[in-house]
Amino acid sequence: MSTRNKIALPALILLLILGSACQAGWSIPLTENGQVTGAITRENVEFYIEKSEEEIEVVPLGQFLYDNGYRLIDQIVLHSEGNDPVTFTWDKIAEAANLSSAGDLTLDGAPYPVDNLEIQPSERLSEVELSIMDLTPTLLTALDLPALPDAEGQPQFNFTAQRAVIILTDGAQYDKWQAMRSSGKLPLSAGQDKVYCGLSVYPPITTSASAALLSAAPPAKNGVYGYGYRSTELTTLFDRVAESGGSVAAVEGASLPFNLRNAAVILSGDKEGNGHSDDNVFQNALDVIQNNMPTLLYIHFHEVDDMGHSYGENSAEYETALIRVDHYIAQIVAALPADTLVVITADHGLHTTSDGGNHGTLTAADMLIPITIILK
Repeated sequence: MSTRNKIALPALILLLILGSACQAGWSIPLTENGQVTGAITRENVEFYIEKSEEEIEVVPLGQFLYDNGYRLIDQIVLHSEGNDPVTFTWDKIAEAANLSSAGDLTLDGAPYPVDNLEIQPSERLSEVELSIMDLTPTLLTALDLPALPDAEGQPQFNFTAQRAVIILTDGAQYDKWQAMRSSGKLPLSAGQDKVYCGLSVYPPITTSASAALLSAAPPAKNGVYGYGYRSTELTTLFDRVAESGGSVAAVEGASLPFNLRNAAVILSGDKEGNGHSDDNVFQNALDVIQNNMPTLLYIHFHEVDDMGHSYGENSAEYETALIRVDHYIAQIVAALPADTLVVITADHGLHTTSDGGNHGTLTAADMLIPITIILK
């Protein structure tokens, strides 16, 4: 082989590799009102495939819409060369729309060609008043503690308090909560001047929402990308209270869905064998308040989410769970000492499925949450 050929062959191989890489790369522009607002790339999809705790081949399209700044969406329009545009009501396809690392868009497994996506945001964005990431900054301000270094949420009120309580009503959907509040079925909530329309993070599930709540930062920053992640390395509300010499207690259900470091955790369990832990969470929360009230008390009720998954948000079981938790919260608030700031929030909402309910989609049903703030 000549010297010239020895040099040319490696160069040819390199060119083939680079050419193959260029062909494998792709980008799907996102547009709104004729303007490019962002893009989805192969690298974006591969990032989440790599980060997933499970072996997956596709990633929900909602993940990339959220990453590009979209929070609530009415419609998406698929544009592809040589084909008529295809319009979808987003809520109807949000759970079924996925992207592969090859750039293939599928809806319920059926492929759809797409060169760019036109997005129509939802008018319901105008209803949003608070982010779940605003709650920790608000509590830190009230307790006169330093802000978190990585926080994106901002304090929204100028409260001052000696103690604080977070009550997490897992899976409480905003629209259902407001409807029941308006009808008087939730007496404590109905008695408040305001229940705020809050916004969770994507994916709207307990782990991601808990991390966002406690770190005041989104999943892209706190590292809790979805299922399987149970802890964040960022400084949290609990860390700040502990650093200041304060005490933190957390009353949980039968298990600990997220790592609550720097908190004295009480797992309540289902002592009576009735299939629920909320009655025991309630009793344990009262015991803490009456016997050893900490600087910060975190209370997590699970039954609303459980009933939502099993029966859907329009079921009698889901409504009964909401009524029961409202009753529990009323008694907890009554037992609290004066000068306590109470934040009542959900982590995510819920949407109806053929076999009950679910959450985790970029839809108003899943992303909008009720938030109530009470200064006692």
